[in-house]
Amino acid sequence: MVKTVHLVMQGKGGAGKSLTSSMLVQYLRYADHSVQAIDLDPTTPTLSAIKGLKALPIQIMDGDDINPRLFDHLMTRIFEAPEETHTVIDTGTSSFIATCSYLAENNAFDLLQSFDVRVFIHCPICGGAALDDTFNSLLAILGHFPTVPVVVWINEFFGPVANEGRSFEDSKVYQDNRDRIAAVMCHPRVQAGTFGEDIRAMMKAKLTFDEAISSNDFNVMARQRLKIYWTRAIERLDSAAFLNGFEQEAIQ
Repeated sequence: MVKTVHLVMQGKGGAGKSLTSSMLVQYLRYADHSVQAIDLDPTTPTLSAIKGLKALPIQIMDGDDINPRLFDHLMTRIFEAPEETHTVIDTGTSSFIATCSYLAENNAFDLLQSFDVRVFIHCPICGGAALDDTFNSLLAILGHFPTVPVVVWINEFFGPVANEGRSFEDSKVYQDNRDRIAAVMCHPRVQAGTFGEDIRAMMKAKLTFDEAISSNDFNVMARQRLKIYWTRAIERLDSAAFLNGFEQEAIQ
């Protein structure tokens, strides 16, 4: 019986960080896990704005720096959570560098792992103009935290995540770090004017998938598209290795 922490991090705004966080919370509750959701984003606290997720906002920043006492509060909530609880943490884009530095300097992940808490960092990367920036954030995460498995989320909303025709799995980043990558998940590319617009409207309305699917504020076809998207997301997460006994001891 172990606790698990899912820390969602990305230094580039608009890469799908909050969508990833909210989907993790929703899926884990759908799968009947005990979940606590925490929102550390100091400027755009999207996760805690979705009331159905019941995410706790914690303002860990004091200006440009981490407030140690507030960070201690976060760690206490993780340690005091019941056994088998999943803690999903949405971090701030604007505080990405400060958060990485603080976590590394204080050996926070080593401490968690020493108490048999499983830890995963989730990093969305996306195509289009943000490709290089999101890859650089992934590289920073891999460099700062060499003992923590990383779940990479390919966000194809803005185009294929490919460089010179090579997929992520064919990239040097993946080949050099494949033993560190617990899973490669996907936010698949969808029609921007239908599925994409429905998902944006759902996030703007601060609703979960279940809430939007049952809401009369969405027309019948929009609700159907959201149901299709969410059903397929559940199927992908059902087979995710990092939720089904991934062995962290393999990473040294």
